[in-house]
Amino acid sequence: MNAQEIMKQYEGLRRAMPDAKLPALEADAYQLTVMHKTENSAESAYAVLDSFNPVAGWMGFQSGNQHFNHEPLPKAGANYGQLLNAEVTNGKGASLHVRYNGNGGWVVTEYGYSAGNDYLADKVRHVASFDKDGNTTLQYLRFWQEKAEVLGVNPVFACFVGFGGKA
Repeated sequence: MNAQEIMKQYEGLRRAMPDAKLPALEADAYQLTVMHKTENSAESAYAVLDSFNPVAGWMGFQSGNQHFNHEPLPKAGANYGQLLNAEVTNGKGASLHVRYNGNGGWVVTEYGYSAGNDYLADKVRHVASFDKDGNTTLQYLRFWQEKAEVLGVNPVFACFVGFGGKA
């Protein structure tokens, strides 16, 4: 069964069982591309972030976190030490995640998403600890896919897509 068919069945179930309060799915199904690479220094990981041209995101450093929303990417290491992780979006259907691997490398994963028929998605909000712009949530598109070896539709990826309003 393809994602569009599953979505139609799910929406029918949601309407038939309003007391279950099932979460709403995004109106479209998606196609995903995922690319991984490893960088060997915090500086090179930061350079990949910078060249991605992000419009919003958060960055975790050794001694603190920074976020930006329609502002320039924060300077690498500005009073916070080495970059450890980050999640940013370019606002054009792509999300870039950086993770320090604990072994002297940074795993950089770029998720691209566009209209398709392989994945369902819902929007997930996580509470964050800042309110500089009145935004206290991080928003992600969580992608779901039917897999033959397991029962049902299961979450497979979550891509940072921006900041939300107050929790």
